[in-house]
Amino acid sequence: MQAVRTMKKMKKKIELPLVEPLYSTYHYQGPGTAVLVNNPSIRNWYLNQVMILTCTRKFLNGFTTPEIGMAESSWNANPCFDKKWYGMQFLEGHVHFVIRKLLDEGYYVCFSGIDDYYVERKSWYHERHFNHDGCICGYDQENKTYCIYSYDRNWIYHKFWTTQKSFDAGRKALFKKKQYGSICGIKPKGDQIVFSHETALKKIAEYLDSNLEKYPETAEGTVSGIVVHDYIAKYVGKLYDGSIPYEKMDRRVFRMIWEHKKVMLERIKLIEDALSLDHSLSDAYKSVVREADNCRMLYAAHHMKQRNSVLPMIQKKLLSLKEKEKEILEQLLEATKGDEAK
Repeated sequence: MQAVRTMKKMKKKIELPLVEPLYSTYHYQGPGTAVLVNNPSIRNWYLNQVMILTCTRKFLNGFTTPEIGMAESSWNANPCFDKKWYGMQFLEGHVHFVIRKLLDEGYYVCFSGIDDYYVERKSWYHERHFNHDGCICGYDQENKTYCIYSYDRNWIYHKFWTTQKSFDAGRKALFKKKQYGSICGIKPKGDQIVFSHETALKKIAEYLDSNLEKYPETAEGTVSGIVVHDYIAKYVGKLYDGSIPYEKMDRRVFRMIWEHKKVMLERIKLIEDALSLDHSLSDAYKSVVREADNCRMLYAAHHMKQRNSVLPMIQKKLLSLKEKEKEILEQLLEATKGDEAK
């Protein structure tokens, strides 16, 4: 009887597994490929078509970020997930029950509408009030904690444990301002996704069909494709001349570019293998990845300790790697001419 009573008192703990994501510059990107333990083929959905860089031009007129991103890179854009949505304003008193229930059923819980200032170990904890998102991949009922997958206070993207109490404080703080978030359980569907070199080649052609004539500075709206590099170079120029203050620089810019190049390299290799090509183009593209990483590290160093002297160097490297990428991808399209039309 004593053993039975002890078992009844035991609290449940669950921690769902994660893998290294393709993209994780933003919280809305990471879960899309990190939760694929049970169906890794879904990576191919991203490799087939998620490659179009985007940004805005608002930084040319007073905004302090180019809002760099990647079209269709959000977990919510992925059709390969079973999704269960809940508005948190309708769950008052039941939020934690719903989160635990979803995790018990194998769903990863993506959330929005939480003020980072209150959530222990999260990126802006006790630094800045910020309506933010993230993903919950586990809970521990004995310790009343959640395992959260997001950027921590050191700006490292990984999973860590935080208290349910602090999570609740972040939720309630925004409730008082009538800023209501949501939770969405996501679980990979069972369909096997195959890499399609035809789809990937079409997307590469779309990515390259982009220049300053098509996206001039005087226009409004989103900029898409390889010309984003030109706009990021302009953004770095504004940091250098001080028209965008150092304190307002967007730390995420070059991580997005670096991740784009890493995934593009994987994509090129898959195309070469699919069409029985040698690896000369993917080998050449490795220098693009290295230069993007170099830009990322220089930019990060500048963010940690202002070093304006590195900014012109970053500009030059960025525009050079853009031209190198363009050359290699055009060679790839030429070598596979006809295959993208199949």
